[in-house]
Amino acid sequence: MVTRVGAAVMCLVALLAVPAFAAAPVGGITQAPSLPTETAPMPPAAPLRSPVRAAPLVDAPDVVGVQVVARSDAVIGAPMAGRLRAFPLRDGDRFEQGEVIARFVCAQIDGMMARATATLGKKQQQLNIAARLRQLGTNNLADYSLAAAEVREAQADLGIAQANQDNCTVIAPFTGRVGNVMTRNHEFVAAGAPLLELIGDQELELELILPSRWLVWLKPGVGFEVRIQETGQSYRAEIVRISGKVDSVSQSIKAYGRIHGPVAGLLAGMSGQATLTPPTQ
Repeated sequence: MVTRVGAAVMCLVALLAVPAFAAAPVGGITQAPSLPTETAPMPPAAPLRSPVRAAPLVDAPDVVGVQVVARSDAVIGAPMAGRLRAFPLRDGDRFEQGEVIARFVCAQIDGMMARATATLGKKQQQLNIAARLRQLGTNNLADYSLAAAEVREAQADLGIAQANQDNCTVIAPFTGRVGNVMTRNHEFVAAGAPLLELIGDQELELELILPSRWLVWLKPGVGFEVRIQETGQSYRAEIVRISGKVDSVSQSIKAYGRIHGPVAGLLAGMSGQATLTPPTQ
């Protein structure tokens, strides 16, 4: 009886011990019970921002660079190949419109001009004689027509000689100053070779490079103030024209202005700053 009770007690103890060893894997290695994982707290959501609106144009001045340029500016080239015999101007000299600024040695061309003039005179006399004989009835129409054609030919030759002789003298096309000298007197130059750079100082302009977005309000007649660095003086000016093309790379456009009043003391190439005030919107 005692033996049966003892066996029953041992079976009960074994049944109670099963849950304690159920977690142990085969091989006797005990795994640590898994710990409950904790979720990292989420950062607080950023507050919603209101959409950014473009600030309206205000009556604030904008300063841009400006350069003084001449409306009349030309590099005079040699109209013919030859040797210079008169070249009086030097860098910085003043000249007047119509003044001789260069003269070439043209003895051969002068001789051709004299010959063409004499030939025309001879052909004209022959035509006059043919016309007189025709009136007297001793000459036919063919002889008169031939004499008239020879006169026209001589006139054409004289025109060619005159054009060549005109190239012997270079005349100033406008009034201004010499900006650069590329040759010297008595030198032989080729046709088209640069001789002088002429700059007209009677009509000066202001060249500005402005943002293309200003085209919404920039128009000819818009006034502005410009201060020239070399003179240290300020001048009132206005936009007179705007370029017909926008630079797509820099998103800029050229504009040109005119100074109000006298421009004495200003030279092409001077630079400064222009102050433009956009309109209020």
